[in-house]
Amino acid sequence: MPGRWRSVKKGATVFLLLALTLVVMRTTAPHEGSPLLPFTLWAGDGVAGLGIGLNLAGEKMSHLLGFIFSGGQDNAKVRELNQRIAELEAELARMRQQAVENERLKALLNYKESHPGTSLAAEVVGRNPSNWFGTLTINRGEIDGVTPDAVVVAPAGLVGRVWRVSAHTSEVLLITDPRSAVGAVVYETQVPGIVRGMLAPGEMRMDYVVKDEPVKPGMLVLTSPLSGVFPSGIPVGRVVRVGEGEGGLFRTVYLKPVVDLNRVQEVLVLPKKQ
Repeated sequence: MPGRWRSVKKGATVFLLLALTLVVMRTTAPHEGSPLLPFTLWAGDGVAGLGIGLNLAGEKMSHLLGFIFSGGQDNAKVRELNQRIAELEAELARMRQQAVENERLKALLNYKESHPGTSLAAEVVGRNPSNWFGTLTINRGEIDGVTPDAVVVAPAGLVGRVWRVSAHTSEVLLITDPRSAVGAVVYETQVPGIVRGMLAPGEMRMDYVVKDEPVKPGMLVLTSPLSGVFPSGIPVGRVVRVGEGEGGLFRTVYLKPVVDLNRVQEVLVLPKKQ
Protein backbone atom coordinates (compact mmCIF):
# COMPACT_ATOMS: atom_id res chain seq x y z
CA MET A 1 0.00 0.00 0.00
CA PRO A 2 2.72 2.51 0.82
CA GLY A 3 4.51 1.61 -2.42
CA ARG A 4 1.35 2.19 -4.42
CA TRP A 5 0.89 5.58 -2.74
CA ARG A 6 4.40 6.64 -3.64
CA SER A 7 3.76 5.70 -7.27
CA VAL A 8 0.57 7.74 -7.36
CA LYS A 9 2.30 10.67 -5.73
CA LYS A 10 5.15 10.46 -8.20
CA GLY A 11 2.76 10.30 -11.13
CA ALA A 12 0.81 13.28 -9.84
CA THR A 13 4.00 15.25 -9.51
CA VAL A 14 5.03 14.47 -13.07
CA PHE A 15 1.55 15.38 -14.31
CA LEU A 16 1.61 18.69 -12.49
CA LEU A 17 5.04 19.51 -13.92
CA LEU A 18 3.84 18.71 -17.43
CA ALA A 19 0.72 20.77 -16.93
CA LEU A 20 2.72 23.71 -15.60
CA THR A 21 5.06 23.47 -18.54
CA LEU A 22 2.15 23.59 -20.98
CA VAL A 23 0.64 26.55 -19.17
CA VAL A 24 3.94 28.45 -19.27
CA MET A 25 4.41 27.63 -22.94
CA ARG A 26 0.85 28.72 -23.65
CA THR A 27 1.07 31.95 -21.70
CA THR A 28 4.49 32.93 -23.01
CA ALA A 29 3.84 32.08 -26.68
CA PRO A 30 2.68 35.20 -28.56
CA HIS A 31 -0.44 35.02 -30.60
CA GLU A 32 -0.11 35.97 -34.20
CA GLY A 33 -0.79 39.67 -34.53
CA SER A 34 -0.98 40.20 -30.77
CA PRO A 35 1.54 41.95 -28.46
CA LEU A 36 3.87 39.96 -26.28
CA LEU A 37 2.54 39.03 -22.86
CA PRO A 38 4.17 40.45 -19.72
CA PHE A 39 6.02 37.25 -18.94
CA THR A 40 7.45 37.15 -22.45
CA LEU A 41 8.46 40.79 -22.17
CA TRP A 42 10.14 40.14 -18.82
CA ALA A 43 11.98 37.16 -20.23
CA GLY A 44 12.98 39.13 -23.37
CA ASP A 45 14.16 42.04 -21.27
CA GLY A 46 16.28 39.72 -19.20
CA VAL A 47 17.83 38.15 -22.22
CA ALA A 48 18.31 41.55 -23.86
CA GLY A 49 19.96 42.90 -20.73
CA LEU A 50 22.25 39.93 -20.67
CA GLY A 51 23.07 40.48 -24.35
CA ILE A 52 23.81 44.17 -23.79
CA GLY A 53 26.12 43.30 -20.94
CA LEU A 54 27.89 40.73 -23.05
CA ASN A 55 28.16 43.21 -25.93
CA LEU A 56 29.69 45.89 -23.65
CA ALA A 57 32.09 43.40 -22.20
CA GLY A 58 33.00 42.26 -25.69
CA GLU A 59 33.58 45.83 -26.84
CA LYS A 60 35.81 46.56 -23.86
CA MET A 61 37.74 43.38 -24.44
CA SER A 62 38.06 44.24 -28.13
CA HIS A 63 39.40 47.68 -27.29
CA LEU A 64 41.80 46.23 -24.77
CA LEU A 65 43.06 43.64 -27.20
CA GLY A 66 43.28 46.28 -29.93
CA PHE A 67 45.33 48.50 -27.63
CA ILE A 68 47.62 45.62 -26.69
CA PHE A 69 48.15 44.39 -30.21
CA SER A 70 48.37 47.85 -31.79
CA GLY A 71 50.67 49.07 -29.04
CA GLY A 72 53.58 47.36 -30.70
CA GLN A 73 52.77 49.11 -33.97
CA ASP A 74 52.36 52.47 -32.20
CA ASN A 75 55.67 51.98 -30.41
CA ALA A 76 57.30 51.11 -33.71
CA LYS A 77 55.91 54.30 -35.22
CA VAL A 78 57.14 56.30 -32.24
CA ARG A 79 60.57 54.75 -32.58
CA GLU A 80 60.55 55.48 -36.29
CA LEU A 81 59.57 59.11 -35.68
CA ASN A 82 62.20 59.50 -32.96
CA GLN A 83 64.82 58.08 -35.29
CA ARG A 84 63.74 60.46 -38.02
CA ILE A 85 63.86 63.39 -35.61
CA ALA A 86 67.39 62.39 -34.57
CA GLU A 87 68.42 62.19 -38.23
CA LEU A 88 66.95 65.63 -38.95
CA GLU A 89 68.65 67.12 -35.90
CA ALA A 90 71.98 65.64 -37.01
CA GLU A 91 71.44 67.04 -40.51
CA LEU A 92 70.57 70.45 -39.05
CA ALA A 93 73.72 70.41 -36.92
CA ARG A 94 75.77 69.50 -39.99
CA MET A 95 74.20 72.31 -41.99
CA ARG A 96 74.86 74.79 -39.18
CA GLN A 97 78.48 73.67 -38.99
CA GLN A 98 78.78 74.01 -42.73
CA ALA A 99 77.24 77.49 -42.59
CA VAL A 100 79.75 78.53 -39.91
CA GLU A 101 82.59 77.15 -42.03
CA ASN A 102 81.29 79.00 -45.08
CA GLU A 103 81.19 82.23 -43.07
CA ARG A 104 84.79 81.73 -41.98
CA LEU A 105 85.92 81.04 -45.52
CA LYS A 106 83.95 84.02 -46.81
CA ALA A 107 85.55 86.28 -44.21
CA LEU A 108 88.98 84.94 -45.17
CA LEU A 109 88.27 85.58 -48.85
CA ASN A 110 87.03 89.10 -48.10
CA TYR A 111 90.19 89.81 -46.13
CA LYS A 112 92.33 88.53 -49.00
CA GLU A 113 90.45 90.67 -51.51
CA SER A 114 90.66 93.77 -49.31
CA HIS A 115 94.43 93.31 -48.86
CA PRO A 116 95.93 93.02 -52.34
CA GLY A 117 99.15 91.10 -52.57
CA THR A 118 100.45 87.58 -52.47
CA SER A 119 98.90 85.43 -49.73
CA LEU A 120 98.35 81.73 -49.22
CA ALA A 121 95.33 80.12 -47.59
CA ALA A 122 96.09 77.37 -45.09
CA GLU A 123 94.31 75.14 -42.62
CA VAL A 124 95.27 74.50 -39.03
CA VAL A 125 96.12 70.81 -38.76
CA GLY A 126 97.74 70.60 -35.34
CA ARG A 127 98.46 72.25 -32.02
CA ASN A 128 101.15 71.71 -29.45
CA PRO A 129 99.33 69.71 -26.74
CA SER A 130 101.82 70.78 -24.05
CA ASN A 131 101.56 74.44 -24.96
CA TRP A 132 98.07 75.09 -26.30
CA PHE A 133 98.42 78.82 -26.78
CA GLY A 134 102.06 78.73 -27.96
CA THR A 135 102.17 77.18 -31.43
CA LEU A 136 100.03 75.61 -34.10
CA THR A 137 100.74 73.73 -37.33
CA ILE A 138 99.38 74.62 -40.77
CA ASN A 139 99.23 72.47 -43.89
CA ARG A 140 101.56 74.64 -45.98
CA GLY A 141 105.32 74.37 -46.18
CA GLU A 142 108.42 74.89 -48.30
CA ILE A 143 106.89 73.41 -51.44
CA ASP A 144 104.15 76.05 -51.16
CA GLY A 145 106.68 78.86 -50.84
CA VAL A 146 106.34 79.39 -47.08
CA THR A 147 109.44 80.76 -45.33
CA PRO A 148 110.31 81.50 -41.71
CA ASP A 149 108.98 84.83 -40.39
CA ALA A 150 106.10 84.82 -42.87
CA VAL A 151 103.13 86.54 -41.21
CA VAL A 152 100.01 84.52 -40.39
CA VAL A 153 96.64 86.27 -40.09
CA ALA A 154 92.93 85.51 -39.77
CA PRO A 155 90.08 87.77 -40.90
CA ALA A 156 89.85 89.31 -37.43
CA GLY A 157 93.55 90.07 -37.13
CA LEU A 158 97.04 88.81 -36.33
CA VAL A 159 97.71 85.17 -35.47
CA GLY A 160 101.50 85.03 -35.39
CA ARG A 161 104.50 84.31 -37.57
CA VAL A 162 105.98 81.21 -39.14
CA TRP A 163 108.65 79.81 -36.84
CA ARG A 164 109.73 76.51 -38.40
CA VAL A 165 109.10 75.16 -41.90
CA SER A 166 109.12 71.63 -43.31
CA ALA A 167 108.30 70.41 -46.79
CA HIS A 168 104.53 70.24 -46.34
CA THR A 169 103.77 71.94 -43.01
CA SER A 170 104.82 74.94 -40.97
CA GLU A 171 104.84 75.70 -37.27
CA VAL A 172 103.38 79.06 -36.33
CA LEU A 173 104.47 80.94 -33.21
CA LEU A 174 101.35 82.61 -31.81
CA ILE A 175 101.35 86.17 -30.53
CA THR A 176 100.34 84.82 -27.10
CA ASP A 177 103.60 82.87 -26.78
CA PRO A 178 106.16 84.55 -24.46
CA ARG A 179 108.77 84.16 -27.21
CA SER A 180 106.72 86.44 -29.46
CA ALA A 181 107.22 90.20 -29.66
CA VAL A 182 105.19 92.54 -31.87
CA GLY A 183 105.77 96.25 -32.38
CA ALA A 184 102.35 97.82 -31.84
CA VAL A 185 100.46 101.05 -31.35
CA VAL A 186 97.18 101.97 -29.66
CA TYR A 187 94.88 102.95 -32.51
CA GLU A 188 92.89 105.67 -30.71
CA THR A 189 95.91 107.52 -29.26
CA GLN A 190 98.85 106.24 -31.34
CA VAL A 191 100.69 105.31 -28.14
CA PRO A 192 103.47 102.84 -29.09
CA GLY A 193 104.70 99.77 -27.26
CA ILE A 194 105.82 96.15 -27.58
CA VAL A 195 103.21 93.36 -27.32
CA ARG A 196 104.44 90.10 -25.76
CA GLY A 197 102.68 86.82 -25.02
CA MET A 198 101.89 85.69 -21.49
CA LEU A 199 100.04 82.35 -21.65
CA ALA A 200 97.89 83.47 -18.73
CA PRO A 201 95.56 82.26 -20.31
CA GLY A 202 95.91 83.61 -23.83
CA GLU A 203 96.55 87.14 -22.63
CA MET A 204 99.24 89.53 -23.81
CA ARG A 205 100.91 92.50 -22.29
CA MET A 206 102.03 95.71 -23.95
CA ASP A 207 105.28 96.97 -22.47
CA TYR A 208 106.98 100.35 -22.67
CA VAL A 209 103.74 102.30 -22.74
CA VAL A 210 104.45 105.84 -21.58
CA LYS A 211 102.86 106.25 -18.17
CA ASP A 212 101.14 109.57 -18.83
CA GLU A 213 99.59 108.57 -22.16
CA PRO A 214 95.79 107.94 -22.10
CA VAL A 215 95.03 104.25 -22.55
CA LYS A 216 91.68 102.77 -21.56
CA PRO A 217 90.01 99.32 -21.66
CA GLY A 218 88.39 98.56 -25.00
CA MET A 219 90.94 100.45 -27.08
CA LEU A 220 92.28 98.63 -30.15
CA VAL A 221 95.96 97.83 -30.62
CA LEU A 222 97.42 97.44 -34.13
CA THR A 223 100.78 96.42 -35.53
CA SER A 224 103.10 99.39 -35.74
CA PRO A 225 104.68 100.81 -38.90
CA LEU A 226 107.99 100.36 -37.07
CA SER A 227 107.51 96.61 -36.62
CA GLY A 228 110.39 94.70 -38.13
CA VAL A 229 108.43 91.58 -39.16
CA PHE A 230 104.72 92.43 -39.34
CA PRO A 231 103.02 94.79 -41.81
CA SER A 232 101.45 97.79 -40.13
CA GLY A 233 97.77 98.20 -39.33
CA ILE A 234 96.89 94.57 -38.50
CA PRO A 235 94.64 94.28 -35.41
CA VAL A 236 96.44 92.59 -32.54
CA GLY A 237 94.24 92.88 -29.46
CA ARG A 238 92.03 95.02 -27.26
CA VAL A 239 92.94 96.56 -23.95
CA VAL A 240 91.37 94.71 -21.02
CA ARG A 241 93.12 96.51 -18.14
CA VAL A 242 95.86 99.02 -17.53
CA GLY A 243 98.62 98.48 -14.98
CA GLU A 244 99.39 101.36 -12.66
CA GLY A 245 103.14 100.97 -12.90
CA GLU A 246 105.59 101.32 -10.07
CA GLY A 247 107.70 104.41 -10.66
CA GLY A 248 109.59 105.15 -13.85
CA LEU A 249 108.21 106.39 -17.14
CA PHE A 250 106.34 103.29 -18.36
CA ARG A 251 103.45 101.06 -17.40
CA THR A 252 102.07 97.75 -18.65
CA VAL A 253 98.85 97.43 -20.60
CA TYR A 254 97.11 94.03 -20.77
CA LEU A 255 95.41 92.86 -23.96
CA LYS A 256 93.13 90.14 -25.21
CA PRO A 257 93.83 88.88 -28.77
CA VAL A 258 91.25 89.88 -31.36
CA VAL A 259 91.54 86.37 -32.86
CA ASP A 260 90.25 83.41 -30.87
CA LEU A 261 93.52 81.51 -31.21
CA ASN A 262 92.34 78.27 -29.66
CA ARG A 263 89.52 78.00 -32.24
CA VAL A 264 91.04 79.40 -35.41
CA GLN A 265 90.86 76.87 -38.27
CA GLU A 266 91.76 78.73 -41.45
CA VAL A 267 94.48 81.36 -41.89
CA LEU A 268 96.28 83.36 -44.54
CA VAL A 269 100.05 83.27 -44.83
CA LEU A 270 101.52 86.59 -45.96
CA PRO A 271 104.95 86.75 -47.57
CA LYS A 272 107.85 87.72 -45.37
CA LYS A 273 108.24 91.49 -45.04
CA GLN A 274 111.12 92.70 -47.17
